[in-house]
Amino acid sequence: MKVTALLPAVLIAAALAAPAQDTSDVLWAKDSFSPLRAFLDSADEWHFYQAAVHWRWNDSVLIASDLVWGIHRVFEIDAYRGIGLRELEGFRGKGIYALSRDSGMVFTYQPPFAKARYPSGEIVDSFPAWPPPGYRDAALNPATNHLLVWTDGPPTLWLYSLDSYQLIDTIPIPHQYPYGQPEWPDGRSYLYGDMAWSTDGRYLLLGLIEQWYVYTGRTWELRQQPRTWLLDIPNRRVLRLITEWYGWPDDLKSSWSGPPYIAAADNFYVFDAQFRLLRTIPVSGSWLRSLDISPDGKYVAGGPGSSGNTRIWEIESGQLLHWYQRGGASNVRYSPSGAYIKTHSEGSIAVLRNVVLSSVEEPTQPFPVLRPTPTTGTLLMGPLQPGIPTQIVLFDLRGRLVARLYDGIPAIATLELSVASLPAGTYLLRLHTDSSVHLFLLLKEQ
Repeated sequence: MKVTALLPAVLIAAALAAPAQDTSDVLWAKDSFSPLRAFLDSADEWHFYQAAVHWRWNDSVLIASDLVWGIHRVFEIDAYRGIGLRELEGFRGKGIYALSRDSGMVFTYQPPFAKARYPSGEIVDSFPAWPPPGYRDAALNPATNHLLVWTDGPPTLWLYSLDSYQLIDTIPIPHQYPYGQPEWPDGRSYLYGDMAWSTDGRYLLLGLIEQWYVYTGRTWELRQQPRTWLLDIPNRRVLRLITEWYGWPDDLKSSWSGPPYIAAADNFYVFDAQFRLLRTIPVSGSWLRSLDISPDGKYVAGGPGSSGNTRIWEIESGQLLHWYQRGGASNVRYSPSGAYIKTHSEGSIAVLRNVVLSSVEEPTQPFPVLRPTPTTGTLLMGPLQPGIPTQIVLFDLRGRLVARLYDGIPAIATLELSVASLPAGTYLLRLHTDSSVHLFLLLKEQ
């Protein structure tokens, strides 16, 4: 999102003070059925499964793809209030698996990975036959419109285009050992385990199961150990066996354009463009299940799935900046502007306020400087657009939340804000509406 600055003349000091609004770091958190009660019967709740939740290319609407009595149904939810807006009837029986980067196009659950128009649900293209023989698993990358498919018998990793729905190539896989059951008594073999594909489509972490027999003194027992290999997808190469952690990663993320790459395993592991380890970000608690990188590439949000809550770290330093106390940590995703973070599981959904300043581009000109009235510590901000969700937030110069001055829908074009209780210093003030972000320097004097 482009960051602009309002003219200083639109902000003037005022003599009247107004109390700050709610400073909760969770916008809302609900069970997954609650936002949709207006569209479903009470009996549907016992046959309801939340399959996926996506940002609808902006901060204002979430798309929930659910199974109701085994049938795919898709709903839009007001992201600010957690209230269902409408059901998209054209996606009934299809669902939405993923959103393309191109606004207005999505990929469906049924037919598998078909391309459809949003919001009509009209199928544009799909595979002529699915699944391929020996199908085991697939990973879709919206950044490249590519699909990786693993098939057994013999084990093969296929690369398909979701622009043409044609096979592009096969990707080499590790052949340190044969695939299948190991030969008795001293053979070793691999089985397929899992895939994690970086956001930009370059790297794949391929999880395999290494198997071998061990004689216990009485009998031969089959032993298994997870192994992770690094593959370079564009260059069709097997690069190396991952030794930085034990087991399979649960997620691999980058920005849309590339590094850094962050893998979620027992900790966060940060890699450069050549996938050389830069640093490890220690994480206490359970094995990490989900992560996302902020739109500006400076922060990572994630946590241990449904067993814990989301946290935010600075990538460069590895410092933990914030730990939410509710809202879960499954399927963590920043909103397009970076102002919010969505989490969801099969039975819950939440929108968190991003309390760490993010998505701020380098200014093309200095930020306007604001000075509150020294005697009252107040600002009169305007003109604003009445009826438009608006946030006015203060951060320190490292991007950490200091105070939330306003979070609501203004009824008039001006707002009175109080910063009288702030210590003297320099702050960043962010004015965020549904369509724009405006930044200012706030100089608070004694």
